[in-house]
Amino acid sequence: MSILRVGTFQAPLVFVDIETNGLSHIRGRVIEVAAIRVEGGVITKSFRSLVDPSTELPQYISQLTGINSGDLRGAPTFDQIADELHEMLEGAIFVAHNVRFDYSFLKQEFSRCDKKFTPKQLCTVKLSRALYPKEKGHKLADLIRRHNFTFAARHRAYDDAAVLWQFIQYICKHFPPEQIEAAITKQIRSPAIPKNIKPEVIKKLPETPGVYIFEDDYGQPLYIGKSINIKKRVMSHFGRDHAESKEFKIAQAIKHVRTQETPGELSALLLESRLIKEMQPVYNRRLRRTQQLLLAKQATSEQGYETVYLQEANQIETDELGDILAVYARRSSAKQALEDITKTYDLCPKLMGLEKSSGACFLYQLKKCRGACIGQETAEIYNQRLQIAFEHQRIHAWPYSGAVLVNETPNHAIIVDQWCIIGEITQEDYCEPVLQPTTKNFDLDTYKILQLFLTTKLNKLKIQVLGTQQLQALLSPPLST
Repeated sequence: MSILRVGTFQAPLVFVDIETNGLSHIRGRVIEVAAIRVEGGVITKSFRSLVDPSTELPQYISQLTGINSGDLRGAPTFDQIADELHEMLEGAIFVAHNVRFDYSFLKQEFSRCDKKFTPKQLCTVKLSRALYPKEKGHKLADLIRRHNFTFAARHRAYDDAAVLWQFIQYICKHFPPEQIEAAITKQIRSPAIPKNIKPEVIKKLPETPGVYIFEDDYGQPLYIGKSINIKKRVMSHFGRDHAESKEFKIAQAIKHVRTQETPGELSALLLESRLIKEMQPVYNRRLRRTQQLLLAKQATSEQGYETVYLQEANQIETDELGDILAVYARRSSAKQALEDITKTYDLCPKLMGLEKSSGACFLYQLKKCRGACIGQETAEIYNQRLQIAFEHQRIHAWPYSGAVLVNETPNHAIIVDQWCIIGEITQEDYCEPVLQPTTKNFDLDTYKILQLFLTTKLNKLKIQVLGTQQLQALLSPPLST
């Protein structure tokens, strides 16, 4: 097992397998994911979860995997597991059978959650071919048959990932470390520090949570990112600069790396979001957008049907959150999303604001609308389906009776009300706590960060509901005498 401690395998390994709905990684969705993290030859963490793709599952996928649409209802959506999975994968070599497939789907899923995902990749298909050049078959079934690997259920994510771990253990017993490392070196290229960055700068990077800023020769921000380990995350950028055009451009232009440590992951995410909007770095295209938003809002027709219309807005008011079905950054993305929802849930394009015509809509003629446009489907049934269609896209109601104090660490907390951050409290040892109040504005990215943490990571936070008097006391501390 020495290969796991030298050379390429100084970094942790994460054996990954996914099941999908069968479409390409651009439009397709993950329906199951499993990951087994190995450090020093020992399994340290494992993760497995079904994933709700918000669409029906094709029959042939159910026959292949044994997973059906009913199994996925009630499972978490990918954005609800993204943080935990991303954290488990961070800083590790991504190992999969036909790694580009798994990587492409997960990269696309993480991209939908505004998460960067560029790990080193190790393909066990290529590794098998390199070590067993005389063998014709290198599919997972071939490896299982040839080496007598064990499993409980084929084409299920966790069992297939576990087979890959068996394969690595097997070759470590049957091949000298030098031969294995030579085969792996052909696949994995070690990160190269950009020519304009001194190695001392990288060595001094903190290995703590926080935000990092890549700057050009004039101190202008090129890219802003966050991580629970700044140093590892910065190095991961340089490990993929040969394969991704954006990483290559950043590596060529970067002259300085500036960092700002935070108490934890939540504060790093919030700081990253705020700095990107303030500093407008060139390569943060998603979070840096500050133009008008497009709100998909609902209204009731005279016949009782819920209709959808788009409304431009510079700011979202907290008292209108209940009427907002979804929020989009561009009109083109809004239209595409509404069209996809309409087709997936057999909704009416006229009521969805996509078509203006008299009589039945065009999709009704194709038997893809159930006739709400001509009163053939009742308003009650149609409205229920529309609410289900937007269930995962709408802004969730604030889950508390008032403001809360979110304690990330004993020395740091934020005050949140209606998804808005209204203050931040820090306390150094032997000092009075310091309050930094902020204006109560609803920000979509802040909402997404808070909603995810408050629904999936409550175990990492301490939440205290504040009464009116407690909130007033925090926001208006007594003057010093």
